[in-house]
Amino acid sequence: MKWEERCMLELTHRNAFENEPHRLRFRDLLICYCSAPFFTKGLCKCMFLNAYTEEQFFLLLDGLNSMTLENSKDLKFMEDSLRYRLTTDGLHNVSERPYLELSLSFLNDTPYQIPDIGVEDPEGAHVIRLSLRAAEYIDELPPLGQ
Repeated sequence: MKWEERCMLELTHRNAFENEPHRLRFRDLLICYCSAPFFTKGLCKCMFLNAYTEEQFFLLLDGLNSMTLENSKDLKFMEDSLRYRLTTDGLHNVSERPYLELSLSFLNDTPYQIPDIGVEDPEGAHVIRLSLRAAEYIDELPPLGQ
């Protein structure tokens, strides 16, 4: 069984997806980019997070398409883009900050401290918790290529 099939099976089996559109958007990203030279488990986690909404899905898809066209071998372009969006010049929607920070954390495989946004943005807090749980499941999968 291919790694991406195993990933889909594991996340589906563990009821990690919010709904069917979330699952389908994630599946589409995974199928398209799992063989890209820049694909990592961290990117897989970002895909899960960004597949939650159609808007975020298309933003990620645009970036991944650009990286593919430029023959990127790593995720530096995506990391730079996230860092820029986190600056005051790049961050136009403050409620985006936790998602951007979580994405950067996933790409760099660094710990993430859940912000206290539950009262202000209960849906955002839910998405972050959902994505962190899915990230644990992805981490439990065998290394890529196995």
